[in-house]
Amino acid sequence: MITMKCSNSSEPLTCKHIDHLICYQEEGSPIATSEECICKDCGTYKVGTTSFTLKDNLFTYKGLSLELPHKRVSYSIMERLSLRLGYVLDIAEINIKTSAFPNILHILTMMALKDTKLISGNFTQLKQSRYGEHVFNTYLNSVNGKGNIRATNKSVRWLNEQDTLQLKSELFIVTSYQVGVNSMQYTATKRMEDVIAKVYNYLTLIRFTQNYIVAEPLDFKVTTLQLRSIKLRDTMLLLSNCIGYFNGFIIRPTIQDTQHSRVYSVMTSISSYTRELQGFINYDIGSALQTICLQLVDNPSIYPLHQELMNDKVAFRTKIMVETGHDMKWVKSELSKINNLDKMPKKYKQYPTLTKYYYEAQILRNEILEDADELILSRAYTLAKPRWMVIYTEDKKQPEFIIDGKKESSIFFFIWTQYEREIREAMMSYFSVPEACHQVHDAVYSREDINLTQLEEHVLEITGFTVKISTN
Repeated sequence: MITMKCSNSSEPLTCKHIDHLICYQEEGSPIATSEECICKDCGTYKVGTTSFTLKDNLFTYKGLSLELPHKRVSYSIMERLSLRLGYVLDIAEINIKTSAFPNILHILTMMALKDTKLISGNFTQLKQSRYGEHVFNTYLNSVNGKGNIRATNKSVRWLNEQDTLQLKSELFIVTSYQVGVNSMQYTATKRMEDVIAKVYNYLTLIRFTQNYIVAEPLDFKVTTLQLRSIKLRDTMLLLSNCIGYFNGFIIRPTIQDTQHSRVYSVMTSISSYTRELQGFINYDIGSALQTICLQLVDNPSIYPLHQELMNDKVAFRTKIMVETGHDMKWVKSELSKINNLDKMPKKYKQYPTLTKYYYEAQILRNEILEDADELILSRAYTLAKPRWMVIYTEDKKQPEFIIDGKKESSIFFFIWTQYEREIREAMMSYFSVPEACHQVHDAVYSREDINLTQLEEHVLEITGFTVKISTN
């Protein structure tokens, strides 16, 4: 925006537009004295001690001349993005290597929010940009894992403090916070999904520069054709890890390896279908928890249901499905968490097999904790979640929560998953390029097709664990 007033004029200083895209202040409105720009001889301007000329759309400052973009009735998606990235207007292609892709996604989100009238063009450019950044980042966190976001998260904090339009409540469904259980859980609303769909539509209109990328082992490419067939959430998760473009978007996963057990990246967040679409084969450790734990105890025969699940997980899951009347998705979910529960859900009381399995799991957990290797136990204790104690006092309406040690279920989890990691790393060492293998919980993903029996023998030789590995 350039504001002007002729030096010989006695009229009040008001706003005059040079570029409506950049300035959203109402034309003719009063401006602050600090923003005053004096017009001399209808061509020379002065802001503070700085002078420049603007004649026939040619800007000149200290001998440097630059032709400014001509005012237009409307701008294309490409032009709007170019301006926000600081590019010369009418640039033919966007270079991802010089414009971080997350920044592009933030700007496109800002544009989508404006085009759907969710934010106003009367806001400052900074606030518009912040809305784009923090709404997109909150969406990204909401579709990552279970969607739990801490109150200390940068984008959530901004929305809590600066969201004057109260968009957070319109774009996300937020559950209440439970001490010691979980952070607030965010779920994108239909309105938010529509905004992200518009972001994707904008993206398809942009041409990207072909980049030469020195590939790293974990890099992979996703084409625009592939993006059309995957979930929108997966598209945004992948593109948030994009580092360049070469006949497709080059994805370089950011690895989070802060534990001694599991490793996290975009590969652990996207669906198995999206991984397989990229040509990755899933080498899965069958019934990992049961397989590992039953080889850590003295007498595995006292855990018959765990053995049954380990020997034939399909048959065991089917039995639970018939007994409970729930579908396979529900059964898989319950069996994946039952060993790490601190308290048996009331619903299990009507299902005899699940009840017996839960109590069997409690005995198994206690044995694992009592006999754990000292180093393994020490690491697990450090990583485990705190156990909270509720204190009620007469003079306070709300209870207080104090830490009372560590949750046994959490300690147990970080014990057996350390052995799980040992097995994964042994599996990876069998591939021709171990560094190109993606770790996804109890599985390794690779594009290399190898013999499963030989892989199992390799794991046994290195770790001492007998495992069943499948590609289902």
